[in-house]
Amino acid sequence: MKKKIFNIVIVAMAALFLFGCGKKEDSEKEEAKEAVKVEVATTGPTIDSIKEKGKIVLGTSADFPPMEWTSYQDGSEKYQGVDIALAQAIADSLGVELEVKNMAFEGLLGSLKAGDVDMVIAGMGADEERKKQVDFSEEYSKGKQVLLVTEENKDKFKTFDDLEGKIIGTQLGTLQQKFAEEKFGDNCKGFDLNNVIIEQLKNKSIDAAFLSELPAKQFASITDGLVIIDNLGIPDESGFAVAIKKGNDDLTKAVDEIVKGLKDSGQMEKWFDEYIELSNKEAIK
Repeated sequence: MKKKIFNIVIVAMAALFLFGCGKKEDSEKEEAKEAVKVEVATTGPTIDSIKEKGKIVLGTSADFPPMEWTSYQDGSEKYQGVDIALAQAIADSLGVELEVKNMAFEGLLGSLKAGDVDMVIAGMGADEERKKQVDFSEEYSKGKQVLLVTEENKDKFKTFDDLEGKIIGTQLGTLQQKFAEEKFGDNCKGFDLNNVIIEQLKNKSIDAAFLSELPAKQFASITDGLVIIDNLGIPDESGFAVAIKKGNDDLTKAVDEIVKGLKDSGQMEKWFDEYIELSNKEAIK
């Protein structure tokens, strides 16, 4: 009888311990969410509509580490990256849930203008041509554009002239595609996904890939035999920013304040460090 009572007590204590751990984990998650919230004025026609439906819809293209990628590490599919963390912080600051719509990069602005998504965060450069179509928040990052090549070709491409007649891979709809088409004409070959570009480069179907520096570094770090060339005098790309449909001024203003707050607090820099490290560890699929 005593042994039976003892066993019951042990089971009860274990249950309480697990319950306590669960509460602690939930508490830590809530504290983490609160830590990146930015207080903003959350009123206006667009924000009121978002609050009414209880969610803000993000459009992204999850093939761009460390900005965003699809992770399968815990047995389920989820989106990771700097841009996803930023989107979640925006949702938390507005007091709504985040819904992610993953699509081809070239379709993002069309979906935003059609109202299928509320914002686009996808390592998108806020250049003058795009600013004619949509509004942008303050820039949260700025980087270079580079070439990614195979190890055997790293000493062959030292000037743009060395790339004459070579096939250059870019992602459709990007600033890299625009620049490459201006520079290399019909030798520029566009693809929907960066992952496909990397496979084409490994298979030698293209001679070089033209990418933003950050994802180029990540792909080079997880792919044997690929190296970066960054001394060709390629101009810096426009800074990354959150894209919002024109006319949604209340949302643009709120997101602008959130981005500024996250930059000023150092949180954006922390996310870059965190997700660069994480994407190096994961096999990007």
